[in-house]
Amino acid sequence: MRTIFAKLAGTGLPLALLGSSVAIAGGSFSGAPGVGDPYFPKMGSGGYDVTAYDVFLSYRRSGEVRSTTAVSAVADTDQGAPESGPAMERFNLDFRGPEVDKVLVDGAEAEWSRAGQELRITPETPISDGASFGARVRYEGTPKQVDNPDGSRDGWTKTSDGAVALGQPQAVPSFLPVSDHPTDKALWQIELKVPRGLTGISNGTLEGGIERDGEKTVTRWTVNQPMASYLAMIAIGRYEIDRATVRGIPYLGAVDSSLSLSSRESLLENTREAHRFLEGVAGPYPFDATGGVVDPSSLGFALENQTRSYYPSSPGRQLVIHEVAHQWYGDSVSVTEWDEIWLNEGFATYMEWLYIEEQGGQSVAERFQSMYAANGPDSSLWTPPPANPGGPQNLFDRSVYDRGAMALQVLREGLGDSAFRLVLRRWAEEYQYGNASTRDFYELIEQVTDARVPAAFPVWLYEPGKPPCSFC
Repeated sequence: MRTIFAKLAGTGLPLALLGSSVAIAGGSFSGAPGVGDPYFPKMGSGGYDVTAYDVFLSYRRSGEVRSTTAVSAVADTDQGAPESGPAMERFNLDFRGPEVDKVLVDGAEAEWSRAGQELRITPETPISDGASFGARVRYEGTPKQVDNPDGSRDGWTKTSDGAVALGQPQAVPSFLPVSDHPTDKALWQIELKVPRGLTGISNGTLEGGIERDGEKTVTRWTVNQPMASYLAMIAIGRYEIDRATVRGIPYLGAVDSSLSLSSRESLLENTREAHRFLEGVAGPYPFDATGGVVDPSSLGFALENQTRSYYPSSPGRQLVIHEVAHQWYGDSVSVTEWDEIWLNEGFATYMEWLYIEEQGGQSVAERFQSMYAANGPDSSLWTPPPANPGGPQNLFDRSVYDRGAMALQVLREGLGDSAFRLVLRRWAEEYQYGNASTRDFYELIEQVTDARVPAAFPVWLYEPGKPPCSFC
């Protein structure tokens, strides 16, 4: 997830809108306004699954945005076979952005209304269960930032020469209408049109290069592997662009033009080293593009946007290791619910520690012993427990990161190095491009090792307070 500076120094499927919404016998229903996440119950939307987003966004120097998002989806009531299920007469998208101009469903103008983060859409014809359909939402205005439960802000953020738009955990709806839950992954195409002299950067592969259209600069980006909406990003500014190949993967780095050449060189070199190390731990890189954006902003954190992490200043190697580790642990294998964010942050933090160990520095065991001895029962290291954060306001607490990583070391001590390394790799392989829970992790451990999960491991994950340590 986010690395908070204050705390931590292809499938190739087409993205065209799909058609055929047919009303059928057997009643009708309205899609739920959320999927019931324990921390963000209104996130996501019930009644359908998104297959693809096709985004057009035009940015003006005034800060105003004109945007159209096309959403391709399949109605899914989870009630019987498609030919006998009820028809969906209304569905929701998550959207906190500017005023909506128009909504179309399968090419026909649809009725719509807004309530909080919900954009409620009523198509001209109800959509049969199992049918593919397309919605198109157009808006114009100036997107805003979003206040998060932990007091941080993200979303659409102005910079000195443009904007950076980030979304974890709940802010992409400030600038795009989406089904905003990690379990509803989709393919993406994003076209950005910005004033000449600026460049728009997003996720995935840059298609066709950077083009000029009169007084505008146009970039088109394709994400060929499923991506959760919170990992979508947009950055607009004056950038120096570096393109290279990192272990066979196309690399694109965008660094604010006010920063030094050494910032560009270190971003590329640190990304190369992160790939080399992490591929040895987690297996082949899961995506077909990599890179990063360095753009100073008011945001106090880095973020692991899929294929293109964001950094508010030139990052050191450990931070790049952390964010690139998320490409496996968090972006490819994503949580099923936000209260299990330790599966992202604990893993990425452990990769930082393991890298130092493998470079001949402090071993993870030594770090563990030192942290355990230095932090008394009242330390923030222990509370809340990483797999039970106690509420969305605690998602990015130190304990989720550091105690989560310490829990993995407890697992390593219980399993032994060989079995532990195999578990790390298989976790990335078994759930690639999908979602998984801590229960799934338990089951994988037992499957891989043919043994029970060590008894100390769930204590370190779930029990409040300083856990006992048998090997300290």
